[in-house]
Amino acid sequence: MDGLTITREEVGGENATLVLKVNGELTIPFAGEFSTALLDAFDGAGRVLVNLEGVSAVDITGLQLLCSAHRSAYGREKELAVEGLTNPILEEAACLAGFRRHVGCAVDVGKSCIWIGGYE
Repeated sequence: MDGLTITREEVGGENATLVLKVNGELTIPFAGEFSTALLDAFDGAGRVLVNLEGVSAVDITGLQLLCSAHRSAYGREKELAVEGLTNPILEEAACLAGFRRHVGCAVDVGKSCIWIGGYE
């Protein structure tokens, strides 16, 4: 088990972006840690960038947390961006779980769903 490591880095000055670099397992044992990091990030920044290039495993909980983060960002009038969705582990999990979409969910009025190209 690799565990989960999340590092935070603030990039830019005014209207800065908070970057969360995620390494390791984005799975149910670490869901609380990831959820807390996301909520803390939204509390501290107007724009949050989640980098998933270092993810070594992901399950349905991890994928759902990413969707939830998008909804939370929208509800808080924050911006969420995601890098690393081309990570083969994430691509396979999203495809197998049916997350790849042609249109966003009902709350995706800004057309920023990460599963239809609102990333990278």
